[in-house]
Order: sequence, then structure tokens, then C-alpha cells
Amino acid sequence: MHALVLSCLAALSCFAVLFLPVLAPLAGGAFAAQASPDKPDDAAKKAALDEAISTCDRGASVPLDPEAKAPPVQYGALFPQDFDLSKLKALADKCQAAMLGAPQEKRLTLQWLRVEVALNQPGLTWLIPQVKLLADGGSPEANYLLYEFYSVHRHDSADAGPLPVTREMALDALQKAGSAGHLTALSTLLRQYIEGPLLRRDAHKVVETAQRVVDAPAQGQSPGEWDSQFRAAMPLLIAQTTLTEDSFTSDEQQKAFHAVETDSQAGTNGSERSVLAYIKALRLGRGTQQDAAKARQLLEARVGHDDDAIPMLADMLAKGEGGAADGKRAIAMLRGATKNVTEAGPLLAGLLLEGKFVGRQPRAAIQLLNAPWDLDACIRLAGVLLDYDGMRVDNPDLLVERLSDGADAGEPGAALALARLQLSDNQQFKSEDSARAMLKPLADAGDRDALWLYASTQYANLDSTSYRPSRREDGLSDDALKALIDQGEAKKEPQAFLLQAKLLRRGVVYPQDDARATAMLINAANLGSVEAMVLLGDAYDNGLGIDKNPRERLHAWREAARLGSLKAKSKLADAFTFDSFDRLMTLREGITERIALYNDGFGRMGAGAFGGGADIELSGLFSGPASSAGTAAVAEAVMDAFREAPAGLEEENLVGIGKALPEEIRIAIETKLKTDGFYTGEPKGYFGPDARKALAAWVDAKGPLADAPSQQAAAGTRQAAPASGLLAVEILDRVRDKVFTQAQAAKTEKQKLAAIKQLDILARYGDLPSRWALVRNYHQAKAVRAVVTPEEVTRYALDILVSKPDGVEKPEFEFIFDLTQITKDRKSRVVGGAALQAIRDDPRLQDPLTLGAIMGQFAFAPDACDSVLTAARKAGINGVGEDGCDEQTRAALIAFARDKGTSGVDAAARKAAAEEIKALDAQAAK
Repeated sequence: MHALVLSCLAALSCFAVLFLPVLAPLAGGAFAAQASPDKPDDAAKKAALDEAISTCDRGASVPLDPEAKAPPVQYGALFPQDFDLSKLKALADKCQAAMLGAPQEKRLTLQWLRVEVALNQPGLTWLIPQVKLLADGGSPEANYLLYEFYSVHRHDSADAGPLPVTREMALDALQKAGSAGHLTALSTLLRQYIEGPLLRRDAHKVVETAQRVVDAPAQGQSPGEWDSQFRAAMPLLIAQTTLTEDSFTSDEQQKAFHAVETDSQAGTNGSERSVLAYIKALRLGRGTQQDAAKARQLLEARVGHDDDAIPMLADMLAKGEGGAADGKRAIAMLRGATKNVTEAGPLLAGLLLEGKFVGRQPRAAIQLLNAPWDLDACIRLAGVLLDYDGMRVDNPDLLVERLSDGADAGEPGAALALARLQLSDNQQFKSEDSARAMLKPLADAGDRDALWLYASTQYANLDSTSYRPSRREDGLSDDALKALIDQGEAKKEPQAFLLQAKLLRRGVVYPQDDARATAMLINAANLGSVEAMVLLGDAYDNGLGIDKNPRERLHAWREAARLGSLKAKSKLADAFTFDSFDRLMTLREGITERIALYNDGFGRMGAGAFGGGADIELSGLFSGPASSAGTAAVAEAVMDAFREAPAGLEEENLVGIGKALPEEIRIAIETKLKTDGFYTGEPKGYFGPDARKALAAWVDAKGPLADAPSQQAAAGTRQAAPASGLLAVEILDRVRDKVFTQAQAAKTEKQKLAAIKQLDILARYGDLPSRWALVRNYHQAKAVRAVVTPEEVTRYALDILVSKPDGVEKPEFEFIFDLTQITKDRKSRVVGGAALQAIRDDPRLQDPLTLGAIMGQFAFAPDACDSVLTAARKAGINGVGEDGCDEQTRAALIAFARDKGTSGVDAAARKAAAEEIKALDAQAAK
């Protein structure tokens, strides 16, 4: 208070406000009576006062003031063009002197107040009550000043005390000023409706406000050039908005199209916006016939001299609209425009996150999304930060501010985006109390997503394993939580099952029950909850309320990863290291994804994107199950990680990873780069600058890594009949049950042979139980060998080894026994051909890790590897090694299979078997 009083005394501002109502009636009375007309300085004082009044009138005349004595000065025109605020201070002094010297001239008070608001000096808060009085009296300018004060001071520190103008008061005052036709207020409303952040963006409000500008009353004596130009721009703004936003009628759009077409053809100064609106209308077919090709042609003609055309053209290039897709060119164009064109950054970020033309680059996308004030970019940024919760951004308070403003304005998605971010583990934003305060009114208004978020935070530490959950005092009672969950489960809302699972797991609200909790997770996962899928995988992994099941664990995590969960991808990568026995995983899951996550900074130890050392975080990755795939395959999986996450090509990251790679892997990478023509040096594993540069060039040439094939992604899971659609499941089950019953009841040799023949029909169709029955008995039952050929049992066994169906124990041993028996029968020469055919027909066998593990079983059987080598040479396969089971030969077999495609043997066998099964079913029906 002492500081404010001193500042007020210095400028006489507080004196004027506090005592002006008292001085005004006395100015022409008692004070005037004391002045002696005979004093020689009276004339000088009058001249000074007249000059002050004239200066104040000319410099600060208020628009829409009926008592104005000079042409109106819009609020923005108060500021000197050279930003020399001493000029504005001099004007304030003149207006103050004029107001004090001529208190009967009411206009001078408002003129002085608007200059003081523009100056924004300490002590301005003391003047706001006077502004409020004038606003309450109906002054449009005073109403605008209230808004202006709030706009400038709304982020003041809380230590300064509460603002005398609230958000609601400021926006109400702005609307009142706009309704009165105050042009600066209308200009401000336009900006808010177009960009925000204090009002919800609304194209129809833009059109409505622009029309109000056109219809606004004259602002005073001799309106200036800005006035006329501003009004003249409105018809085109209306037309441009009508075309660029998809929420107007066809008649409105047709009228708008003709307006922008006329303006764009006129080529007048400032017609660029009309040109782009015209092109966008052509692109989307708004108000005219859609012609994307012409739109793209027009954009191509403009990009050389109009940077604002770049985002639209880049978007069309990326989507292949109006011509061939060219994503790399789109990205290059946007990179060059991000500094000058606001729209370029968010659009580029979207392409980098999509990863369609270059590998996903989340860190670069986060930086781009964090730059503009665009609310949509902020909402998307909040979503990305939820995934990369360890990623830090510059000026996090600004992001919170933007989202908070959007939430207050009622922008869709803003409040939920901020609340989720504040509920996450991202320490830059974590604030559960703030999130709950934001969620409650949304929940009360009927927003179900907000309600579930609010309910899920009713107990603190619910997701923690280190702390006991504690109930928050405010919010839902336990009974209300139960009622909400019951209601949600009746509506099949996944959040209801997920929340109940968490409560059951921790024993709050409900008695602790792991089995029931896991059952709820299954329900939530089946309804599409990604979080539930991750937790369900954990349950299968740890045996929480359900038997441990590595296959179901991977199934849950894989589905979550397919839907974009980085946490699930991380869990898969971690599980790979311990997959030596079951061998249910792929190199892509265990090697490629692990390094890609590291490249993107996900879950790194230490601070920042490059916090943890690669030698520590990638330790153990290349031993264990990876060794089955062979050095070349592992090296290519490492290289693919940079196609998945090219951010890892940054020098600091790449040098660290190079040091963490085993020497043989570095040599294999350099060898691959040399073979592909990107590296000219000798592959010695030094992984120097030339090799790193070659890797970057290879990644750029190869492009982003495609999505994993479904067969490979599901490696190790039960295989559905590949001939699905040939037979109804009911028929297959019915015939299998009958055949197995007959086989168990067979007594005579004839009955046994008949049953085995029928089992073989089912096995040729792809029925796993039948295949396993034959594989398990081939080496010990002469009757089986009399029906099933060595080629067939080889293919059946390979399918069993890849599928690993439930209930099958030690299939590797049975396969080795079968191969040994085939050798005893002097038929081992056919094994290699059958294996080669199976590799061609089953994409799962084309995974180096899978094939490497299976060929390891061949090595224990006499003549099996030699048979494979002989078959490979007979087929003319290039690049085979000295052994049919070595890494070189396996790589050659995979390359051959991918190049040649399926052999057709398996498909033909399944098709023929399907007809035989139908006949068996029909015969049984008789």
C-alpha cells in the first residue's frame, strides 16, 4: 500500500480518482473565486489549459463519444509507432492537466483514463473503480478498458492480490462494447473467435461479428483510414471464413465462393487470403465443384512466392490429393516454412508422429507442437506427452495456460487434455488437485470421460504399489463409487470394469480379490481399454488372480502395443530377454522396438532424452534368445530400429549405441551397408563417422519400417486354421470329435489305419490337435508311418513348433525323434524339400529368430541339416553356407522364400482336405 501511495503521489493519479468527484463542483466556484483576474499569469494558465485540452482531444479522443471534439483515436492508435512510451506519458500528463483544469468537460476524464490504461504504470489498479463507474454508465470505451486491463494483467502473480476485474466481468464488458459498435472491441472479438484463447473459436461468430463491424455506427468526427479499411475488409473475411470452415449451408458457400473468386481474379493488394480460400474451396468442393487437381496446380504456382500456400500444398502432397503422394517433399517444404508460417509446424509434427514417410520422430514433433499458440496443437501435444511422460518441454507453464484458457472458454477437448496431463506421471505437469478441480464441473455437466477420470482419482496412490491408497475428502463417497461402477458396467463402459479392477486389487471400496480384479481387467480389455490390456498382461505375467500364462501375457501386451501403447511395447521388449525357453517372441519385438524406444527417449534412466547410457540400458539384449537368429539377422534388426525411430541417428545417441553393440554386430552392420552400396570402407566394426553417415543414408533410402505382419506379430500364439472359410468351425469340431473317438476305440489294425487316415485328412487341413497326434506317434507307431509321409510329418511338426498350442509338451523332442526315425527309414532326403516348402508357405518361419530356434533342433537329428543343404542347392538358392542349418543358409532360405512366395503345396492340400472332411461329415450324418 505504501508503494502504491508513493506511485500515486508521483503521478497525481490516485489524487485525481479519489478527490475528482469533490473537486468537480468546486472548480468553477470556490476555487475560481480565489483566482484574481488581475494577476498577470492568468492568461498564461488559460493558454496552457487550452493547449492541454487540445492536445488531449487530438491525441486521445474516444470513439463513440458524442461529446468528442476531435476525430476518434482507436485504442491501438494511442501507442506511438516507434514504441517510445515517453510520448504516451507526455499525452497522459496533458490529459491529466486538462481533466483537472476543466472538470466540467466530462470527456477528458475518460480520455485520460484510456491513456493511463495504455501506459499500464504502477498504481493503475487504483483507477479501475473510476473506469467501472463509467462502464456502468454505458460507456463502450470504459467497457473496453476493463477488458484491456484484464487481458494485460490476468497472469499477474497471486501475491499482487485479486484482480479488480474478473474474467467473467472482462468478457461481459467486451461484449457490451462490441454490441455498442466499438470497432476495437469488435476487432478483439474477431481475433478471439478466430484464435481464442478467452472465447471459444466459432466460425459463425466470426461471420456474425464481421457483419456487426460493417453495421457499426460512425465512431465520431471524421473516422480515420483504419476505420474505413477495417470495415471494407469484412465482406471478404465473411466469405473466406464461410469457405474455410465446413459448417455453412451450400447457398452460403456458393455466395462466398463467387466473392473470393472475384477478389482473387482482381489481383488487388491483399487478395492473397482470397486466393487461398478460393483454392481451398476447389480442393474440398465448397461452393463449387470439387477439383483437387486444379487446386494443387494453383498451389504449385504460388509456393515460390507465397509461403502461406505451403501448408495446404504439403497436406495435399502427403495425402495424395490431386496427384501422386509425395510425403518426403511435403516434409521438406514444411521444414523450410516453420519459422515463417504458423500452420507449418503443427502439420509437420503430425507427419512426424504418423511416421508414414519417415520414421516416427516424437521429440521433434513435441518441439514443433510446443511452439505455436494454436490450441489444437496444444491439445495434441498434451496427448503425446502422456505417452512420453519423461519428456520435458520448454516453458511448461505456457502449455498449461493455453489449455486452461481453452478449458475456460469451453473448447472441446482442452479440459480433458490438461486434466489427463496433470494426472500423468509427467513431473512438469503433475497436479492431481488441479485436475480434479477441472474435472468436477465437467463431470457434473454430464461428461462421462471426465466423470470416470474424476472417480478414478477419488483414492490417491491407487495405481501405486509402494503406498497405501488414501481416500480424498471431497468427491464421491464409496457408495457413490459403487453405484457409478454398477451403472457403467450395465452400459458396458470399459472404465467401469477398469476402475473396479483397481479397487479390488488394492482392497479399497471392495474387499481385496485378485481373481475378481483380473476378471474385471479381462472385461475392460475386451471392451477396448488399452490400459486394461497392459494390466492384464501384468496379471498373466505375475499370476495375479489367474494362472501364469506367457502366451496370454504376450497376447494382451501385443494388442495394447498395436493400439499404440508405448508401455506395452516396453514390456514386450523387456520380456524378450527372458524368452529363451518358450521362444514366443520376434526380433522386431525384442531388438528393434527396444532400441527404437531408446532412440525416442522413452523410459530412459537419468535426466533428459540422452540420460541413460546405452551400454547400461541395452545390456543383455544381444545374448540369450537373440543368439538363435544369427549375427546378420540381429544386426538388421538393430538397423531397422533407426528406420522406426530415426531420432536415434543424432550423433550423440548413435555414438553411444555403437559402443554398446557387440563387435560382431557392428561388423555385420557395416557389411550390410557395404553390400547395399552405402559404405565403402572395410567392415571392421569401428562404426566411425563414415559408417554412421552410411547408416543415416541407408535409413533415408529404406524409409520407415512397415507395420509388422500379423502372422509375425502373433508368433507363438495358437494358429487358427489357415484355410478359414473353407469349412465351418462346427463341421471341423464335429468331425474331429468323431475321429478321435474312433481312434481311441480302435482295436484291430484295420480300424487303426482307418482312424489314422482320417486324422491325416484333418492334419492336412491344418487341424493342430490332429497334427500333434500324428507327430507325437510317428516315430513309435508303424501304422502312422504307413499313412503319413515323411514330408507331411515334417510340415506338421514345423507348424507345431511355431504355433506351440496349449497342451503340447516338449514338441522339440518329438520332432527330433521323428527326424531320427525318418533317417532310419532311409528317407531323410525328402526332409529338406519339405522344410523348404514349409518356409515358403508359412511366413512365421521367415522370421530369423523363429527359424534359427527350429533349425537348432534339426542339428540334433542325423542327416537333417544335410538334407536341407541338398534341397537348397537343388532349388538353386544362392548364398547357402557349408551347413544346412548354419546362419548363412538360414538367411538364404528366408530370402529365397520371400522372393519366390508361397509354393502352393500347403494351400492345395488344405483345399482338398476340406472337401474330404465335408464328405466325412455328410457320411456321419447318414
